[in-house]
This record gives sequence, C-alpha cells and structure tokens, in this order.
Amino acid sequence: MVSRTGRRETPCMKMLKSEAERDRVIQKFPQAFHPGATPYATKTNFDPQVRSCCSSSKSDRLKICKAVVVGDVAVGKTCLVNRFCHNLFDRDYKATIGVDFEVERFDILNVAFNLQVWDTAGQERFKCIAASYYRGAHVLIVVFDVSDIETLAHTQQWLDEASAAAVERTCLPSSQAKRSCG
Repeated sequence: MVSRTGRRETPCMKMLKSEAERDRVIQKFPQAFHPGATPYATKTNFDPQVRSCCSSSKSDRLKICKAVVVGDVAVGKTCLVNRFCHNLFDRDYKATIGVDFEVERFDILNVAFNLQVWDTAGQERFKCIAASYYRGAHVLIVVFDVSDIETLAHTQQWLDEASAAAVERTCLPSSQAKRSCG
C-alpha cells in the first residue's frame, strides 16, 4: 500500500498511524450481511459495558488482534488478504513462502485497534512452521475454494492443527471462489 507521501506503508507504519482510514472507523455495531449468519442480528449498538469500557479507557497500551489465514494451496488466501487490506486484486499471485503479514488500523468507539493478518503458505512443506504462527491468535480464518470440494474437506484438518497448537476455537470459516475475488 502506498501512503500519501508516495512511500509504501509497512505494517509498523500502519500501527503507528494517528488515525484509521475513514472506512475503518466503527462507532456503532455493524449490521449483519444476513440476519441468519450471526447470533447478533438484533443488535443495533455495542453493549453499554463495552461503550463504558472504551470511553473510560485512558490506556496507551496497544490493542492488537491476531488473525491467521489458513487453507490449502491456491485457494485464494492471499487474494482475500490483499482485497481486505489493500482493496487490490491481481490474477497472478506468487505462492506465499512461509507467511506474509499485514496490519489494518481500526478506531472502534474512539479506541485505536490494530488487526494483524497473518497470510500463511498452504504448501505441505510449510505446515511444520505454520503451527508457530497459530500461537497467540484470536481468530482463525479457514479459506477453501468453492470450485474444489477437496479443499472444503480439508478445513477440519486445518482446524484440528490449530487446536493442537493451543489456539482457542474462535473460528471464522470463509469461502471464496477465485473468480469472484475481483
């Protein structure tokens, strides 16, 4: 991502920003895309306790959430991350080696919040190091290719591996057809 100064923004630069981009400022509870997709369909605002905590929070402590994106090779993990973090789509992605790392800055109820997105490699040879990336994760996003049923069958394996690495069962399964990424 290129900053206003014309330089590429690194994850550290994003974390140190004084404010989030306009589309990353959240003042009210976001509406669900589909009421059946969430247990929070009837919620229209943040819980009063959450609001109170955020408004009284004078801490300068950096608030971070770590999300790890996993799935079989070539299911579209990098495409999904680049679309979310850079609003960018490229048909010719190179295979991820090890892990790529992005940071998105949000302001939630006027509290700075950084979402770390860890884009892992799907190749079998990188699975042994992927376990180390699971540690400390708050969210696991399992990606599969809707045009390849085998990748859907492997989602349970990805969840099991994350559980073995002591990741809490906070999970957000995500489907993606490569053709709809753009």
